[in-house]
Amino acid sequence: MADSCLADSGLFGRSFAPLYERFRPSTWTDVVGQEKVVNRLLAMRQRGGLSGRAFWLSGQSGTGKTTIARLIAQDVADSFLIHEVDASALTISQLKDLETESQFRGCFGDKAGRAFIVNEAHGLRKDVIRQLLVMLERIPPHVVWVFTTTVEGQESLFEDYQDASPLLSRCLRLDLARRDLARAFAERAKQIAQAEGLDGKPIEQYVRLVQTHRQNFRAVLQAIESGEMAG
Repeated sequence: MADSCLADSGLFGRSFAPLYERFRPSTWTDVVGQEKVVNRLLAMRQRGGLSGRAFWLSGQSGTGKTTIARLIAQDVADSFLIHEVDASALTISQLKDLETESQFRGCFGDKAGRAFIVNEAHGLRKDVIRQLLVMLERIPPHVVWVFTTTVEGQESLFEDYQDASPLLSRCLRLDLARRDLARAFAERAKQIAQAEGLDGKPIEQYVRLVQTHRQNFRAVLQAIESGEMAG
């Protein structure tokens, strides 16, 4: 009975999740508009894997940072060994605990790695950045760290803290595409709208919708969910 209730609860949760979460890409081939970054990551994976390093993802809001960060993490670790934290809430004590935890490989599941995602990295405090400078020099081979930030946030971080540039130098930098996203995002948005019975507009209106929301795919899906593109 308990298992049945949990299963029903999970289905209920998925049914009422926002469109941008329900249709978030779960594989590399599902990612839209960021082929250059995806191809680079896939080439790295083929050469030796994505673990043992740190990645720095920067881009405009709603263009795929969180999605790509989670795909990197999923490539290295099972879901229960992926830790996602907000940079502004990260403390020295927590960081040390995460580093201690990262020394141990996973004992269960198909993958033995561990993954740490730090969202909104422009919110990192000065003392945390200094600790990261040391920690990222000794990442275990089974561990991956992924930092995500907006373009504007990254610029302000570098302006405020001298240690930010050395932090970036310890990461593999991946700048997400900012241009030529309208058509790819519009086509994907229309597919989702059709699947949800919310489509009633030609593709060009989807292109304009993407442009109106400044290439923010999350905002586009929120507009579709509100019925903006229904007939």
